[in-house]
Amino acid sequence: AVVSTQSTGNSLGRLNTFDTSVDVEKLYAHTHIIAEGIARYISDLSDQSVTILDDYLVPNKELLSRTVEFLTNTQRAATLLQRDSPVLLNLEQTLSKYASEVIVSELKASKRDPEFQFYDQTETKLFAYNVKPAVFALFLAIAVIAYLGTIYLCVKSIPHGMTYLYQMKKLKSS
Repeated sequence: AVVSTQSTGNSLGRLNTFDTSVDVEKLYAHTHIIAEGIARYISDLSDQSVTILDDYLVPNKELLSRTVEFLTNTQRAATLLQRDSPVLLNLEQTLSKYASEVIVSELKASKRDPEFQFYDQTETKLFAYNVKPAVFALFLAIAVIAYLGTIYLCVKSIPHGMTYLYQMKKLKSS
């Protein structure tokens, strides 16, 4: 949806995940489902009766609640993330707590042929133009149609006019 089509600034189409309150219970349930699905895929297990992950292997509700609170209170736009950003440091710390061999690497796009592009401007100019309303375009279209219709009728009536002039000339010469 285009932002200008939204009725108010608070309409749901303009909100992202962290602009609304997050239900930690739902987040916990979804995290559990995703973790279970990944574990089943890795272990190639299709039997639904067997539970791979117990409750202690899935992040607890308190951790999820603190993470959501941290992310809602921290700037996380790509242009504002530096090497020492709190979001990246927290992510690295959390991953190294639960996984081994966590390596942080920076990616830089090639200057000549980048596969991706980062827009690093935090300030940019907005160009807004005053456009004519749709009623003006409607009247302009009607005027053009009337003009073309008049030209068409004039061209179509040329043979009748020529016949009339020919008959008038014939009457005058007789």
